[in-house]
Amino acid sequence: MRFKLIVLAGFVFSAWSPIVISEPLNTVLVKNFVQEMVGKHGFDETELTTLFSKIKRSVTISNSAARPAEKTRTWPEYRKRAVTAAQIKNGVKFWRKNKKALERARKIYGVPEHIIVAILGIETRYGKITGNFQVLRSLSNLAFHYPGDVKHRAKLFRDYLEQYLLLCREEGFDPLLIKGSYAGAMGMIQFMPTPFRRIAVDFDGDGKRDIWKSDSDAIGSVGNYLMDRGWIRGEYVLSSATMPSDNMFHLAEGSGIRTNTDITTLAQAGIYPSQSDLSGDTKARLWCLEEEIGTACWIGYHNFSVIGRYNPRLKYMMVVAHLGNELLEKMK
Repeated sequence: MRFKLIVLAGFVFSAWSPIVISEPLNTVLVKNFVQEMVGKHGFDETELTTLFSKIKRSVTISNSAARPAEKTRTWPEYRKRAVTAAQIKNGVKFWRKNKKALERARKIYGVPEHIIVAILGIETRYGKITGNFQVLRSLSNLAFHYPGDVKHRAKLFRDYLEQYLLLCREEGFDPLLIKGSYAGAMGMIQFMPTPFRRIAVDFDGDGKRDIWKSDSDAIGSVGNYLMDRGWIRGEYVLSSATMPSDNMFHLAEGSGIRTNTDITTLAQAGIYPSQSDLSGDTKARLWCLEEEIGTACWIGYHNFSVIGRYNPRLKYMMVVAHLGNELLEKMK
């Protein structure tokens, strides 16, 4: 049974221009951060202080972080915005245009073409919508004023802010000029600063890691990212599942994105994948989502969980897998 696909809605927020209010950033938190950057990395205190004085609070950034599309939209709504005829058509066009780079990425990183193209489609519609937010403002707002004062999230964005300033220094970027998503994700592949510094690659050999305009660099960087996160070459991603009854839905419960069982255990419960060539010890997990009528279930494998390392939300993981399946069918 073929499964339908869906397109990501996160890019919708990325296209908005943030509503800025005149209130400055928290001066105490900024001062502490600046002193940390001076002590750890040798930044100039006056320059950083002046830089942050140009950044104001943003209502849009806070609101977007508090209500990501994966949480606010139902699965059918999310899917309908993500997987359209235009999205599939443009994905096929992108694939054909970049056939050699995609083949090379598959050979080097083990990640198949349809997954890389699907991620690029979900993230930015193949580079068409990369975000109109000032990255420094986004990261600063979420580092010093994360909505709800969620401390572990604020710390995460302080780390991203640190990495962003290091990235700008290393690459010669003006930190005030780089644009991205409301969360500070950049380029065609929406990399945060940390993976940009560590994982982005110069795949076209021009001496620069350009994830904004170079299709090849974007393709290679996505492949390298998934390989780094544990992608297994040649393994399946997602299967349709047949189940004996609705009583099996409880097996899909659980937290996190990792596989938590295997094919043999699922078979003992009467749950089978559409593929018949899987060994019994293949790691797997049952995933279910509410459709317009009833509940639909799939079996996800290790590589499906790896997609979740790009964005750890089930609806996102699903639309990447489904869009990739549609693109693969079109390219046969």
